Amino acid sequence: MQQYSFDFSDLDKLSNYFRDQLDPEGTDVCIHFPPEIGEGYLSYYKISPDVYLLINNYKANDDLEFIRNPINENDVILHFRKYALTHSLDNESIVSNYSDTYTPGNMRCMDATRGERVLIPKGAEIRSTMIVLKSSYTKSYFMKNNTTAQNLNTYIRHSHQFIDKFYLSYRQSVLFDQIVTPAYDTVENELYFVARGIHLLETFWKDIIKFDSDNSPFAINANQVGSIYKISHYLENNLFEPFVGVDQLAVMAHMSRTNFFNMFKEIHDQTPLEYFNNKRLESAYTMVFSEGLAVKEVMNMLNYSNSSKFRKAFYNKFNVFPDGLLSK
Repeated sequence: MQQYSFDFSDLDKLSNYFRDQLDPEGTDVCIHFPPEIGEGYLSYYKISPDVYLLINNYKANDDLEFIRNPINENDVILHFRKYALTHSLDNESIVSNYSDTYTPGNMRCMDATRGERVLIPKGAEIRSTMIVLKSSYTKSYFMKNNTTAQNLNTYIRHSHQFIDKFYLSYRQSVLFDQIVTPAYDTVENELYFVARGIHLLETFWKDIIKFDSDNSPFAINANQVGSIYKISHYLENNLFEPFVGVDQLAVMAHMSRTNFFNMFKEIHDQTPLEYFNNKRLESAYTMVFSEGLAVKEVMNMLNYSNSSKFRKAFYNKFNVFPDGLLSK
């Protein structure tokens, strides 16, 4: 097992530590794992002198243990992730074990005075983003509004109590995916990640400002959120079939029609039909412009019967007609 012990007191020291441990010959901002330890990288960015953005994007090729030591500072750690963890509390530490249970993505809020041990087995794929807020950064918020400080403390407590229940909002999920799976063929610069880290941080403060423990996101039924994502995957894998309807999807999710519809829209910012149609259009775009298939063939494969409606929807989404670069 490979073991790493560190803390979040200073980003430069943290970056240098993992550079020495993993990638001493590296020259870019990504710290790459040696093949015997993992495939992928760690990245560290300074959003400001008091705010750090950390990105974990790798597959473990050995058993790994990360020990985050507590520090005597009231720093706040935001951890956004889409991999499955189980948690337990051991004195002043959080013990986190990777598991293969389904997790649609969630966020937890921790104070840096509590340490953590993260156990990652060989073969685990890790995708996570962490934002560290130094106490010098949060102090100004607390001085302006004591309610904010109280909300943050309650938020942290709920985050530990319901650590497997809170899920990423639609905007958080989009930002998270852009950070951990960026389009490197078009974007590969620090500003890209810093900008998305700032937007991700903004969603957190909005949650804190309006936080109500009686209606907190931690009270959301995690199993139902998982069902929504499974239905999303079902729709993506059945684009060549007619849309089955909201009633049938709700039955498949084991939810009432109203609850399913409302939660689906809250998570994806689209109705199930809009989601299905957008995924069909994305598939049509790939088949026409990347695979070179004829427009009529694509329409038949994706069950489009009205050519004018298809062309209009295609143009509205991509600002180009499906036959704009090819002959009909």
